[in-house]
Amino acid sequence: MQSEDFHDVDVLIRPARKDDMAAVASLIQELADFQNMSDGPKINASDLQRDGFETTPPAFLLLVAENKGNNAIVGYALYFRTYSTWEGPAMMLEDLYVKPALRRQGIGRRLFKAVTEQAALARCSRLDFHVLEWNRAKSFYESIGAVNLTKSEQWCLYRLSGEAFEKAANQK
Repeated sequence: MQSEDFHDVDVLIRPARKDDMAAVASLIQELADFQNMSDGPKINASDLQRDGFETTPPAFLLLVAENKGNNAIVGYALYFRTYSTWEGPAMMLEDLYVKPALRRQGIGRRLFKAVTEQAALARCSRLDFHVLEWNRAKSFYESIGAVNLTKSEQWCLYRLSGEAFEKAANQK
């Protein structure tokens, strides 16, 4: 299917269902490929089903963009609640992804708005998210007032994983 076939696609932004997880897992891999991190994802559809739909509370919340014409999942936003010791309840947007052929049609904007609405309903004080330095989406986020904390407050993002994580967790 050529990208012209996707123009003016009518999408529904809705909460994900358990049976959407195979499509979401595929989109997660597409996002990893886009970010030049193809080997990044270590989870599959079963993990997403378990963590999002079979645990209480769920490990994440998820909205999908569904093509009304063929019911295909063409984008998603995965987010979860966090807590700020300075500001109280907050929300973290882990991923927002739209298939490349459907970008620049407002689908990502609609997904982002839906997440901000959910954060507001949950009485969150803020929405946090990460964007790779080279990602053109930065201009969208900055245009709506998002602040790059690396530049403004010099916050550094750290991660402890793999052997270093296990060593730290097992330290006596």
